[in-house]
Amino acid sequence: MARQKIEMEPGGISPVQRDLWVAAVEKLDEATAAVEQMGAAQDRIEFEAGWTRLVDSLEEFWARFFDEGKSRFPSFQPWAGAVLSFRKSEPLLQYLVQARHQSQHGRIALVWEEGRLQVAPGFSGAIRGFQAFEDGTFEIDAVPAHPSVPSPTLIHSPGRPHLPLIENKKHGGRFAPPTAYRGQLLQDASPATVARIGIDYYSGVVAGALEKFGGQSASLA
Repeated sequence: MARQKIEMEPGGISPVQRDLWVAAVEKLDEATAAVEQMGAAQDRIEFEAGWTRLVDSLEEFWARFFDEGKSRFPSFQPWAGAVLSFRKSEPLLQYLVQARHQSQHGRIALVWEEGRLQVAPGFSGAIRGFQAFEDGTFEIDAVPAHPSVPSPTLIHSPGRPHLPLIENKKHGGRFAPPTAYRGQLLQDASPATVARIGIDYYSGVVAGALEKFGGQSASLA
């Protein structure tokens, strides 16, 4: 008797076995996409939306990662104790946690430098006057030092984003923007850099957990 292939019921959804911490890693991927969103932002609202998405994703990662670990492996919580301790003691990670709390209440996510207008940067010659208009155009009366000198330009620098001081009024805590990580001063403490450090740390946590628990039998499937 010839074998026949079992047909899938129309509209049926196949069960699959998820690998360890796939749901948590999905949130790390979303955090990475949030940093990319910040890098591509054309205005402050889009940039701040990326930052909010970033801090939300990191805390959602942690909730998924910790919950799955403790439900599947009896020895997970003792192992994760060091991670929990570092999350609380490392100012940069604690700042990201508090930034998520702040975002939950709709607080201003970031602070911005004052904008400025650069008049004729790099121009060589005399500038006798200029006028800028609301439609983004300008007129300038300038005499170049030499005919080969390019015409002067006006450049608008709208100001870069900075991490704010966070005040947790519920618990009476104040959390300054991080300036160091693991005891080493940050050469760049911009929101995007701090975000990447957080993503890299938690990616390492997942890698360590997989190394320790990946070959163990889980107590729950």
